[in-house]
Amino acid sequence: MDLQPGQILRDRYRIERQLGAGGMGAVYLAYDATLEVQVAVKANRNPSNDSTSQFLQEARLLASLRHPNLPRVMDYFVIENSQFLVMDYIAGDDLDTVLEREGPQPVEKVLAWAEQIGSALTYLHSQQPPVIHRDIKPANLKLTLEGEVTLVDFGIAKAADSTQATAAGAMGYTPGFAPPEQYGGARTGPFSDQYALGATLYALLTGKRPVDGVQRVLGQAVLTPLHLLTPNIPASVQRAVEQAMSPRPEERFPSVAAFITALQAPSEPTAAAAQRPTAAPTLSAAPGAATQMAPRAAAAPPQPRRRTPWGWLALGGGLIGLLALVGLVVGGYFLLRPKSTPQAQLPAVTITAPAASEPTAAAPTPALADTAVPTLEPSPLPLPSDTPQPEPSPTPAPRALGSERLVAFLSDRADGQTLQIWTMKAWLDNAGKFIATDFTQVTFDPGDKLHPAWSPDGTRLLYSAPGDPGNGLDIFLIDLANPSAPPVNLTRLKGDDTYPAWSPDGQTIAFTNTGRYVEGIRAVYFMDPSGGNRVRVSEDFQEYAPFWYPDGQWLLYVIFARDHNYLFMREAKTEFKTPEPYDKNDFFGRLGEVADPAVSPDGSQIAYTRIDGKKRAIYVADYRQRGGKVTNLTEGQTAESDPTWSPDSLYIAFQSERDGNAEIYLMTAVGQLPTNLTNHPGRDLSPVWQPLSP
Repeated sequence: MDLQPGQILRDRYRIERQLGAGGMGAVYLAYDATLEVQVAVKANRNPSNDSTSQFLQEARLLASLRHPNLPRVMDYFVIENSQFLVMDYIAGDDLDTVLEREGPQPVEKVLAWAEQIGSALTYLHSQQPPVIHRDIKPANLKLTLEGEVTLVDFGIAKAADSTQATAAGAMGYTPGFAPPEQYGGARTGPFSDQYALGATLYALLTGKRPVDGVQRVLGQAVLTPLHLLTPNIPASVQRAVEQAMSPRPEERFPSVAAFITALQAPSEPTAAAAQRPTAAPTLSAAPGAATQMAPRAAAAPPQPRRRTPWGWLALGGGLIGLLALVGLVVGGYFLLRPKSTPQAQLPAVTITAPAASEPTAAAPTPALADTAVPTLEPSPLPLPSDTPQPEPSPTPAPRALGSERLVAFLSDRADGQTLQIWTMKAWLDNAGKFIATDFTQVTFDPGDKLHPAWSPDGTRLLYSAPGDPGNGLDIFLIDLANPSAPPVNLTRLKGDDTYPAWSPDGQTIAFTNTGRYVEGIRAVYFMDPSGGNRVRVSEDFQEYAPFWYPDGQWLLYVIFARDHNYLFMREAKTEFKTPEPYDKNDFFGRLGEVADPAVSPDGSQIAYTRIDGKKRAIYVADYRQRGGKVTNLTEGQTAESDPTWSPDSLYIAFQSERDGNAEIYLMTAVGQLPTNLTNHPGRDLSPVWQPLSP
């Protein structure tokens, strides 16, 4: 169905205008009246089974992904046989538009984009099974207003299965950017996205679309060396891009991360680049040896190219001949190779060069069944002697995660005994790994600290620590903007005061007291930020560990009943007095036994520690479903707890003992790439991410 401006879908999405259209459907800009943000609505108007299945596959793939350079899916529905996918609206031009308007882009800018795209692809390829995009090109890279790139259009993406070739119904490609294996029935994989990324960088650096991959395999075209189109290109960048674009997957880098690392290698001086040889290498069969590159002499004459016996098909057979040609060559090229490790997929060919003083003998040509049709591309020509010295390309810096906010946590690393509050920053480094830096101690007074909690503006911290003699634990406040000021004791109540939680508007602090009225009975209290106006909220049940929904309209907490711990909540319009179960369908909830609950800053999910006997694991649940599907993010682990969300809701930090010691770990919001951030012999506990300032 065609959508018109002003049309409303599902009583929520108001169409504003069409952003683009194709043969299968269209993408519209819409306003989400519930979340009060602009969104992109993708419509599939093709009723065929293949099209609807592919569209639903795209929705499911994107729904499970969380990465700063990928769009998020928020909704999927069907109206009158038309499918609709609602996702983040990425304002800004795509890089194809930027190329048309501005021409070739500076090396420094392209390398920065490459680092961002490479990070997204490394994340996709790390999924189980790996997610292969299969359509990377400038038109599918949106440049945000902040200068970041987002990889869009997963219409022909797939979850890789190493045992299956590409299904005919799922095939798709863009000439010049698609690798040769994507044209036929060969397997695609992370190496296919690497080729497309290399081709995309080639286009961004030169302003020209690369020649088609199949034409290169057939010997009908060669790739123009980068430095002939962009003279000042660093030699390391040229080598990396052209290796990533090798027609043979086994000759590419072992991963996209390795490709990005090679791009960032120190640049060679122009004088070294001028020594690049012009001779084509000599092919000599070397069964059983690994493919290798030996130093080549600059004066060796080029070897004659073997003529393909199928040239008449390509030249005179028309469309039928072309299809047959692609089937023969691509199928023979990828299907006749031995099925073993990537290094052994082709018979080994040693590439050597004769000495400059020796005559060059014609090398024996391998048979088709061994190597398909080997294509020898000319080596780069030497640069003119007056070519300017290229500027070294800067190495992109690691990217701060969580909107560059701090993670506070408890650690005894200072003296090996006392748990103090520390802060650190989380990063994604150039290899696509999570790391932490800037470890800073922020409390120094005696006694173990517990349950750190940030103020909404991120300038103050609450925590529990030993208070006045005979009172147990009290709630303390420190001001990070005034580190010389001593901590302030806010409670001074009988019994232990724990689990402080600041309301989103900063006006109220909820906390748990144990034993003020009845020894050992936990109850939730409110107080103002000065510690005054204390009010007991809990009346008939044991309740503890309060936390707030981001809009401040709900207080959620853990209730202890029937010797178990369940998630309950109270609504603000009833002054938080009337409790109700979080799960509307089951009084004690299908989330299981709950500890350490936390709502994502965007309000969409709850992360919590699920208790199962002695086991502890991190689970998430869709907040809106109120007790629907829950997902184990740390399956197989037995000692995980205290999840905390990054301010952008993309990552979860948590406490883990999987390495035999209490450490702070970080993973994506869907449980991928769990990484030890602290990696210290001391105890590191209870992370909590600093919120964005309102």
